[in-house]
Amino acid sequence: MKTRYITKSRFKLALECPTKIFYDGKAEYANKKNEDSFLLALADGGFQVGELAKYYFKGGHDIKTISYDEALAQTNELLKKEEVIIYEAAVSFGNFFIRADILVKKGSFIELIEVKAKSFDGNGEEGFLNKNGSISSSWQEYLYDVAFQKFVMEKAFPEHTISANLMMVNKNAICPTDGLNQKFKIIKDKTGRKDVLVSKDLSEKDLESPILSKVNVDKCCDIL
Repeated sequence: MKTRYITKSRFKLALECPTKIFYDGKAEYANKKNEDSFLLALADGGFQVGELAKYYFKGGHDIKTISYDEALAQTNELLKKEEVIIYEAAVSFGNFFIRADILVKKGSFIELIEVKAKSFDGNGEEGFLNKNGSISSSWQEYLYDVAFQKFVMEKAFPEHTISANLMMVNKNAICPTDGLNQKFKIIKDKTGRKDVLVSKDLSEKDLESPILSKVNVDKCCDIL
């Protein structure tokens, strides 16, 4: 029997309403939210930001397959290296399954980097907290997302230290060149899946001053 994994998407559905996870993925209970044109447009922005983030972590291996088993096999093979960068790394533990936007391994230390098309102007985790130290409601969705991924990775790799991070648009950053977003074009592949076509004109100057910031969120994950 094919494993029905609890992915981060299903985990987020369960946070909204536990019953939703039962219906998710069943054609007879199609989620109309998935067809909303406005939400799809927002998702396009996420694709572009996610692709840009890869260029700030050069030399990585991109796991393109949508097959759970193939993605896990490719990821596990790459993780045999002492140091490696993996885009869309697949990790599982029991019935839990995640695809990490960016995974950076250096020996026994692994950085988990979740990329979000959301702006942030804080200098650290404090920007996600209320004055009483609790998680701000406006950030809970994003932090639960990365906390779930960290949980799965810690269970899958107990001999490694896992560091969780969010990577977002820095409100205070100045884009080094004009029209950077136009160099990341949303396309569809032969199967109809969305992908990003990066312009051949993308230059070092485009990337010399990052407009995305990485923020460590380990303390926030501990709170959750």
